[in-house]
Amino acid sequence: MKHCLGWESVSDDRWPADQMQSKGTLREPLQDGQTEPSFEEFHPDGTRYDSPQAPIAPKHFPYNRCDVFACQKCGCGVMKYTEYGGYYVDNRVRLFNPELLVDVSL
Repeated sequence: MKHCLGWESVSDDRWPADQMQSKGTLREPLQDGQTEPSFEEFHPDGTRYDSPQAPIAPKHFPYNRCDVFACQKCGCGVMKYTEYGGYYVDNRVRLFNPELLVDVSL
């Protein structure tokens, strides 16, 4: 998963389930009246969703829909969420880079 510097599609047959250990989630409980987490992204420097330099902002999309895993072989951290389109389901993965982590509110 180390090649997934930005959000990459990773099908079930490519996901190394036997070596990935679930460590938790970045999902937060929904507020009263809220039906799903925000789709608002955070890109103050003009990055894009799939950019390897995009900040990791846990309260923003897609991080607010992620589960976190650790590779038992190499120790790397990986975030994973599922993109649901009109006719498809797409698992997306991004390697966790602590240097890109930011704490900003919506």
